[in-house]
This record gives sequence, structure tokens and C-alpha cells, in this order.
Amino acid sequence: IYTGEDTLSLHDALPIYSIHAALVSGTNPCGLNAVAPCDDNSHGTHTMGTMVGDDGGTNQVGVAPGAKWISCRNMERGNGRPSTYIECFQWFIAPTNLSNGAPDPTKAPHIISNSWGCPPEEECQIDSLQQAVSNTRAAGILVVVAAGNGTATCGSISDPPAIYADSFTIGATNDAGTIASFSLRGPVTVDGSNRLKPDVTAPGVSVRSTVPGNSYGSKSGTSMATPAAAGVAALLMSADPSLKGNPAAVEQLLRQTAIGTTSLQTCGSFPGSAIPNTTFGYGRIDAWAAFQALQPAAPPLLLDGFE
Repeated sequence: IYTGEDTLSLHDALPIYSIHAALVSGTNPCGLNAVAPCDDNSHGTHTMGTMVGDDGGTNQVGVAPGAKWISCRNMERGNGRPSTYIECFQWFIAPTNLSNGAPDPTKAPHIISNSWGCPPEEECQIDSLQQAVSNTRAAGILVVVAAGNGTATCGSISDPPAIYADSFTIGATNDAGTIASFSLRGPVTVDGSNRLKPDVTAPGVSVRSTVPGNSYGSKSGTSMATPAAAGVAALLMSADPSLKGNPAAVEQLLRQTAIGTTSLQTCGSFPGSAIPNTTFGYGRIDAWAAFQALQPAAPPLLLDGFE
């Protein structure tokens, strides 16, 4: 329902390992095997800006402007296939150089931000991407995923990879912290798991970020909330490098410090009056609270040499 993009990734790699194209057929304004970042529908530029955008002036739109990034093109103007998505997950685990050789797992990213979904019309089955996502997380990479947009009924989070336990799934709120009307809801019923989703929420309404043409514009969607969450995760890894390679610890930190919010909507066995719930998950992410949770206890106050 929402537009697709390249999968974009925060990373500590060399430029020679910075991009890969999983498109192998058809036509595309960027070409099929471009060796430089290219956006064929503006969506990827906007999400990338939310993660790391900074013009050095008044347009610091990125949550983590000091982070480095790499990208893998998995869509042709908003349309992908399980094969292209899987190829990008594989590439992120062991990036190759611009000649598609010399795979090097030491250049793998710490975080992947995925503002896309794989619906049935893209030939995706429920389990099409499950092994790829699980392998990526097992490699120590945090897989941040958009919940999806549409009619927010119970169980409407239904497409891979948002439905998976190994995906950290993000819903969208407005600036006031109210859930966006388009942000899809859990639990995951399509696979019979009744799994809680989303995990957390982040701002995703009228988000100002970069757009092609050296400009700025606003977009709304869980696609906009996802890179915000990925950016916060990058900040936390910068503050505490021990979090790199430990997606479970990052997920737990973001869950436990989120601003818990109840909902009027009860879905399945998850009452809206409880936290977590299937509207907000554990709540809206709180970067400052998560950072404070990393800090060691303050030393005792000394007065005239006495504690």
C-alpha cells in the first residue's frame, strides 16, 4: 500500500562497498546495475534524509547525521520480488565491492532500515523472507521494518517482513503522540502466531526530509517512522559501542524506555488498556530516555570530604 524504496543501511564501511543493485531485468531510469545511489521515485531519498540528512546549515533533518550509510536497490519504481529482497539481505550480511566481488562480512552494517513490504501481488508468501530476516539478525544486524499503511483494523499487519519475530516493526504517530490513522495494527494473525506487532512507534506524519532535486518536502507513513527509529538506534550504538552486533539489546532498550500509550482499540488477546498493545506496541520511542538508561549511576556527592 505504501511506496517502496531501496533498502538503506547505517554502516561503517568503505565507499567501495557502498552500493548494490538487485535488479536484473526490465527498464529503470537509474539503470539496472548502477554503482552510485539513485532514487527512481523519491521515497528512498526521503527516508535516507530522516536517518542521516544534514546540509551543514539549517536543514539537519536526520536523526543521526553523523552515521555512515550504504544501500541496496531492491525495487523497480516501488515494485520488488522475494528474490530482490533476499539478495539485498544477503548482500548486507557480506557486502561486495562495486564489481560484485570480494564479499566481506566485516563491512556489514549495524542496522538496516526497511520502509517497504512484500505483499502477495509481489509473489510473496508468508514465509518467503523469514529465513533471510532471521539470518540477517543472527549476523548481528538490527532489522528495522515499517508496519505498513492502510485500513488500521485488528490484524492488518500482514505482509513480510513486518510480521516476523526477528523484525523490529515500527508504527507511526503524529507529533502529539497520537497514533496515525493509517498505521496498521497487530496482532499477526496471517501465520497463526498471534504475535504482538508493532514493537514500538515513532513520528511518521508530515515528516520533513530530503527529496530529489536538492530540496525538501514532507511525507507521511510508517515508512517515515521507520528511519527515525533506525536513527535512534544508531545514536545509541554511538553512545555505547557494545550495542553494535547485539540487536536484541537495542530492541529491549527501545521497548523498555518507550513512552507507553494505551489505546481504545482492543485486538485479540491484547487489551488496548494495557501496555504493550497492538496499536502502539510498547509505545513511542524516546531517544533521551534510552540514552539515559545507558548511563552509569552517578558517583556519590562529596561534601567537605565526606559522602
